[in-house]
Amino acid sequence: MSDQQEVGPTNAPAYAARTIGQIRLHGAWRHELAHHCPKSRLFWLARGTTRITADLHPIMATGPKILFIPASMLLSIELPTQLQGQLAYFPNLADLELPQTSLCLTPSSAEAQVELTGLIERMARLEDQDTPSARRMKRGFGLLLSAMRERETLISNQRDRDATHRLRTQIKKPSKSAQLLSRFAALLAQGFNAQLGVSDYAARLDVTPTHLTRICREITGRTALALINEVLMAEARRRLVDTDDSAAKIARDLGYSSPAYFTRAFGQETGTTPTGYRDQKQGQWHSMRHR
Repeated sequence: MSDQQEVGPTNAPAYAARTIGQIRLHGAWRHELAHHCPKSRLFWLARGTTRITADLHPIMATGPKILFIPASMLLSIELPTQLQGQLAYFPNLADLELPQTSLCLTPSSAEAQVELTGLIERMARLEDQDTPSARRMKRGFGLLLSAMRERETLISNQRDRDATHRLRTQIKKPSKSAQLLSRFAALLAQGFNAQLGVSDYAARLDVTPTHLTRICREITGRTALALINEVLMAEARRRLVDTDDSAAKIARDLGYSSPAYFTRAFGQETGTTPTGYRDQKQGQWHSMRHR
């Protein structure tokens, strides 16, 4: 990782941990724009209220909450200043036995909250170490966090609380509209291609473009086109900040017909050019490093 590169959802180490404050300081947009991550994530929301959108399904969550997001699920999470907590990343290893669905749990006790905070803090202290013993310890903390997540899920279910939700729907049996939105989210998470419009996604989902847009607007308050553009722009921003790729290469990789068209689309979303955006973020990074 270069001196100018931030750690975000797509480039975090195999095991990593951050406070919500660190995430906010080093680029809240990485999490607030719809994106997918190749690693599973566990958010420990100690206090505060936030809006979470998992697979395009929005909910409100108020701490204390344990939020688990499996790898490659499309996610956005708002990070208001009053939100406090931590985030841990996990690689996709079979022995971690990570669930394939998202979960939102209320911790069973104050002791569980202290335990969770301690585990993530110890993982964070080891992040810059890459010795064999440090790797084993990080793996051990990952196993402990996974076991704790499983224990809290079982306790929550046994007490029959209304504290465990599948974030995809928040209902036991997803409606057809919710199922369609989840399928659309899965397609968006598969890759980035500006050549694909609403009609292309609708055809893959076997619905009309009008129907897809109506469902998106009903559930998310946004059009299908706006959601497509958000995912594309989130990846464009990430690559402008995290890589040295030219705007022309990014435009080509994301499927834009020309660099000029990419620049216009980027400007409509951000109010600046790709080069201007990169210079701005790199300037902010240098400023933080020299405080």
